[in-house]
Amino acid sequence: MYSREGNPTDLTCSTRSLGQSQREPVLSPACTVSLSGRLRVRLLSNFEGSSLTVLLDVLAYNTYYSAVNANLTVNEGFLETAVLRENVVKLARMIGYTPKSARSAQTTVNVSVQTVFPYPTTVTLARGLVLNFTGLDNNNFVFSLPIDTTVSVDSTSGIATFTGLTLFEGIYMTDTFVRDVNQRQRFILTNNNADTSSMRVEVTSGTVTERYLQATDITKIDSTSKVFFLEESEYGRPEIMFGDGIVGRDLLNGDVISATYTTSSGSGANGLLQFENIATFINDEAQSVTSGITISLTSRPEGGKDAETTEAIKFSAPKFYSAFGRAVSTQDYEAIIPNIYPNVASIACYGGEEADPPEFGKVFLAIKPKNADKLSLSEKNVLLKKLREYSVAAVQPSIIDPSILYIDIDTFAYFNPNITRKTSDQVKNAIISTLTALNTGSEFNKFGGKFKYSKLQGIIDSSDVSITSNITRLKMRKNVIVTLNARVNYKICYGNRINIGTATQPTVSSSGFAISGDTVNTYFLNDDGAGLLRLFYIKGTGEKEYIGGSWGTVDYTMGEIVINDLVMTSTIASGNVLKISAVPESNDLISLRETYLTIGIDNTTVNVVEDTISSGSNLSGTGVVPESSYS
Repeated sequence: MYSREGNPTDLTCSTRSLGQSQREPVLSPACTVSLSGRLRVRLLSNFEGSSLTVLLDVLAYNTYYSAVNANLTVNEGFLETAVLRENVVKLARMIGYTPKSARSAQTTVNVSVQTVFPYPTTVTLARGLVLNFTGLDNNNFVFSLPIDTTVSVDSTSGIATFTGLTLFEGIYMTDTFVRDVNQRQRFILTNNNADTSSMRVEVTSGTVTERYLQATDITKIDSTSKVFFLEESEYGRPEIMFGDGIVGRDLLNGDVISATYTTSSGSGANGLLQFENIATFINDEAQSVTSGITISLTSRPEGGKDAETTEAIKFSAPKFYSAFGRAVSTQDYEAIIPNIYPNVASIACYGGEEADPPEFGKVFLAIKPKNADKLSLSEKNVLLKKLREYSVAAVQPSIIDPSILYIDIDTFAYFNPNITRKTSDQVKNAIISTLTALNTGSEFNKFGGKFKYSKLQGIIDSSDVSITSNITRLKMRKNVIVTLNARVNYKICYGNRINIGTATQPTVSSSGFAISGDTVNTYFLNDDGAGLLRLFYIKGTGEKEYIGGSWGTVDYTMGEIVINDLVMTSTIASGNVLKISAVPESNDLISLRETYLTIGIDNTTVNVVEDTISSGSNLSGTGVVPESSYS
């Protein structure tokens, strides 16, 4: 377009940014004015209701939508900026990454069945539904047995005993497909919540049924390998694919494919306790057994995991690609472990050269599982065996237990009862709920986490509209598993500096315990403010009676405590646990290496106090004694 003088004129239009409530673009007034001003030289209809104005609006709308579409198209072409899950999955697929499906929670049970005389020879627990658990808000979760299980009946007592049965949350489903070489087929499972981690795929060719395993390394696959490949379809459901006769065995026309899996509720079924029996028991005479059944849990349901989110895919896929099927660097281990052990909550890896003292040729792995503080010995052995498939010969992985650093909170929250209908107890519960939710956040409750004191205070204040302020004190705590009736030295490392107190105001304290030679008193530990630990018990008068001796040291700068030669016979805390607490020098805390940072909800104290000044009950403020964060 040209101006009156015939020179090219820049027609630059802009649009206003849209609010969430707007459904259509809004053309910048400057744009239409600019366009109409340049056109009115040739077209006389330049008033707002003219055909020219309508035409300009249409053109502007079209330009705007084209620009938005182009912007979205470009963004969806890159993993970092893509928003639509379908596109994120496709981009991750290009680098060999498959999103993780939901995982079913597992539980282990023992079952006893008292049969009726004359006793049958065997009793079979049929595959399928076994238990119905009741969760929060009366949500129900069913647990199933994958295969029929038969045991013998004791000929004397008539009792059939099932020991260590593993049940999986969800309903077992089987999708069946028939191979047709004349069609372009896709084998997509029918359920979005399928747990593919335990899925069983079988192919029946003629009269022969063979199991196919999921392919994980194409370098180990040839033309006869009975494997399948797993991807997430654009519908959000898992899709099974098979080889082409070069990489993996190709299916024949008429082959029948069956995929058996559980429908998972993810993490919702973890930690349940209340259940009812919905199992089917059948004796060797094909008669149902409905009475004399006792079922006991040997472990609560755990291991349930929600399907991988879009953001998690964007985070994990590049790391998985960089590992490239081998574990050399610490980042490689952090990428590989979640794929071979889905129940992981957080991982910390560091090389042996960073250890104290250094251990060259090793990589240390601290793994925090879900719903547990550490891995069991059997879990460690299984994981190490799987890691050998990825580790190079020169590097030896070593799994260590997380060192959990608890943050114990003691808060006084002041509230104004005039602006809420809640009681002080209800406000207290609101604060506890907020802290519990905070504990599951991403900033801490993990390896390498950071705890910010100012944010904690703000979160407590925002727990309820009636809260006017809070005074909050912190202690950091480590739990030590005590070896009873043995002379053992213990070293406790907080990874944060300890505040230096005084002999009358110690900053280090412990939970109670009994010592050898005294069956009457309960003993405790504290510090003298000069770097020494003191042993004492409390007399009937309430005074502390200190026991002479060298019981340990405190390094305030390094944040380390050493307990010397103390023979403990029992502890007040269950599980032979001695709780060692210390006041930190700074209320901002960090966790390094194998230290796992979390809020000690069970040891958190919440006090709700009326703010008499805000409520107006004490207009002058006289007699108000404010709490101190140092007292």
